[in-house]
Amino acid sequence: MTPRLLCWQDLALHVKGLIVVALPAAATIIIAGASYMIGNREAEAEQWVQHTLQVREEIQHLTVRELEASAHVRGYFITGEGEFSARVQDSLAMFDATRENLTGLSADNPSQRRLLDQIATLERSRYERIVSTVVRYRWGVLSTGQLPLILKEAEGERVQMESFLTAMTREENRLLEIRMNRLDTLRAELRAISAICVFLGVAGGVVMSILFAKGITTRIEALQYSVARLPEGRVLDSLPHGQDEIGRLSKGVVEAASVLQRRTAALEAATYGIAELDADGRYLDFNHAYWELTGLDQVQGMLALTVGIHPDDRPLVEEAIATCKNQRSEIEVRVQRQDSRSAYVAMTVVSMLEHQGAGYFVFLRDISRRKEAEAALVQARDAAEASSLAKSQFLAKISHDIRTPLNAILGAADLLARTTLDSSQAGYVRMFQRNSRHLVSLINDFLDFAKIEAGAVRVENVPFRVREIVEDATATFREPAYRKQLTLEAEVDADVPEAALGDPLRVHQILLNLIGNAVKFTPLSGRVEVRVHRVRGADADRLRFTVCDNGLGIRAADHHRVFAAFEQSANQDAGSRDGCGLGLAICKHLVEIMGGEIGVESCEGAGSTFHFELPLVEAQAPEPFSEPLLRDRALPYEGTGETPRILVAEDTEDNRLLLTYYLQGEPVEVHFLQNGREALDAVCGGQEFDLVLMDLDMPVMGGLDAVRAIRAWEKDTRSPPIPIVGLSAHAMREAVRACLDAGCAAHVAKPVDKETLLSTIRRYRRSRGAPSGISQQVAALVPKYLASKIKQTAEAQGHLAAKDFEPIRRFGHNLKGTGAGYGFPQLEVIGAQIEKSAIGQDEQIISEQLEALRLFLSQNRLGQNACVEEKPASQI
Repeated sequence: MTPRLLCWQDLALHVKGLIVVALPAAATIIIAGASYMIGNREAEAEQWVQHTLQVREEIQHLTVRELEASAHVRGYFITGEGEFSARVQDSLAMFDATRENLTGLSADNPSQRRLLDQIATLERSRYERIVSTVVRYRWGVLSTGQLPLILKEAEGERVQMESFLTAMTREENRLLEIRMNRLDTLRAELRAISAICVFLGVAGGVVMSILFAKGITTRIEALQYSVARLPEGRVLDSLPHGQDEIGRLSKGVVEAASVLQRRTAALEAATYGIAELDADGRYLDFNHAYWELTGLDQVQGMLALTVGIHPDDRPLVEEAIATCKNQRSEIEVRVQRQDSRSAYVAMTVVSMLEHQGAGYFVFLRDISRRKEAEAALVQARDAAEASSLAKSQFLAKISHDIRTPLNAILGAADLLARTTLDSSQAGYVRMFQRNSRHLVSLINDFLDFAKIEAGAVRVENVPFRVREIVEDATATFREPAYRKQLTLEAEVDADVPEAALGDPLRVHQILLNLIGNAVKFTPLSGRVEVRVHRVRGADADRLRFTVCDNGLGIRAADHHRVFAAFEQSANQDAGSRDGCGLGLAICKHLVEIMGGEIGVESCEGAGSTFHFELPLVEAQAPEPFSEPLLRDRALPYEGTGETPRILVAEDTEDNRLLLTYYLQGEPVEVHFLQNGREALDAVCGGQEFDLVLMDLDMPVMGGLDAVRAIRAWEKDTRSPPIPIVGLSAHAMREAVRACLDAGCAAHVAKPVDKETLLSTIRRYRRSRGAPSGISQQVAALVPKYLASKIKQTAEAQGHLAAKDFEPIRRFGHNLKGTGAGYGFPQLEVIGAQIEKSAIGQDEQIISEQLEALRLFLSQNRLGQNACVEEKPASQI
């Protein structure tokens, strides 16, 4: 291309359009200019023509005036009448006026002015001569012979004047002809110039428009051809060049083609399957990875998305398409290839919302390996759960099998200790008691450690009194410390708040373990100090508990093993290795679960300092514990003036004998049976009992099955429920939960000592009369009180489902304050537990306490109703 043509192509389209339009516009401007100039000249020529015609007309008028004046002069000369003289005067006046006009019109013509001046002089001279001749002739001054001569001179002047006028007329005619010719010439020039400009403008505009349009359409056709090849991914042919809009558009197409090629290559190389679908869910296109995943053939076309999807998963695909109009849908389905291979894929369906009636994009990702890994994880989880279940069952079995004989051994030892013994026998009995309780402690440690490993340990977050926890834990070891002549002191710094949020039972358990170790490993006359102080922090304060002793100490090499499970310090003497090495491991796990940390500082022979820190959140001090920390302490026994009838279902003879001794001398009537079937037959046979103590593991029919059968019989016969307490060597949470779910009012773990047994009887036995310790007037209100508490219990269960703990806390607080007043101290204990658990938002404990409350209220309400019905109407 020539440089000029390239320069033309570089111009913008609107510039080119302006240039094309400029040609006829320029022609129009030239025509207008020429017309204007020639029109001015033509107008000037027309003015001169009009001026010449006017001058010629005035010459004719002047000639007429001269003829009129001459005629009147002759009349006057012939008649001498004054009338002709006046007319002569008028004609001369009009002649002068016409001459003056003609003089004004001939201002730019000196020759004409000179002739007019001569005509004026001749006319005036001629008139004066004639008038003077007539006057002299009439007065006789002039002779007749002189008159013709004078008249002849006057006639000569007239002829001369006519010749002047004729000359002026010829001059004006000549000028008129010249000016008319000029005017015609100008008009011809104007027509010629206009015609030429119009022709050139129209012809040039047409030619330029054709060339311009041809150049645009040719380049646009080339551009369209190239654009049409873009979807095919072909190499673009040469595109139009230039810097105008078409050239820039061509560059944009080239860039778009490059981007499309790169993206197409990326899509084809992508490991994800990508497909485009129309609005009806049929394939428009897909990449290579999609073909590999689905096995579809590109040439098939118009296939629905559900083709190649496992029939069971097709509803998921249809639902995904239906729901992705407003949002993306993600599902996992199975694809079935034509070669019978199948795979799991993650499918994402995205709607193209920006286009009306647009389709969808579908993305596939192969997740077969993940599914295989998940299946393997499920198998591993099932195996782990089976292993954990087997371990839990093993621990439960071992716990049960050990607790059952321990119950008899410890009970027998307690009973033997109450008899008259010599010093040696008393020592043997204490040895039995000490080792039996130690064995129970070991079993509890095993169960706690198993719960920790299974992640089943729950901690509360309730207000507790710090000093009360420390003092109670320290008081537990006052007697062992006194026997070893140890100094045992506890100190709580003044800056420690009165109450804090946490789990008081877990803190108490940790302190018992640390203080117990310190007392055990400190030699005679040693010292053990327990201290609590506040640790200030930049973000939050912490509560630090420290237990320090001056005992054997721990070697530095053993510090890392102190908190490991089943590990014991190598420098302990043989007599002190009576544990299993789980106590400190349990402490470490409990502290960490509560968000704290535990550590030790010790040197061999210089004592040890164990410490643990917990997050400090100050709280309002709660009311003093209505239930002691040691939960198996018995409640005070109050006689009721009646003999409770107790049914004991126990298959072990030793335990039956032990219970007999425990209850010997107590105002109770005990009936022993050996399995659940006998207990069921006794209850359903019409025998009345105030309490059933049901062993859960018995032959023929287990205790849980017997409890369920009794509850079903009571429901069918509308009999008042009998309080049933489960006795079992199973102490794990699952066993307790199963016991309560079956319908028991409570669960008591073996071994059971006498105080626990008596406390259980006093707490749960059914009263056949008014509750003890209340007046007859209050007793009359008991049925209404129990009915209101049943309703409030149901409301509390609703609040628990909604996780609304404040109404539950108020309900527990009210129950705690009113239960004893109506003769039900059990309600006071349950209410305190509900209140404390509601503050800590412990849903599981709340649920258990509400269920126990429901059973207790149902049993006691039916019993109260039965008593009222037996009384005469006058006493109600």
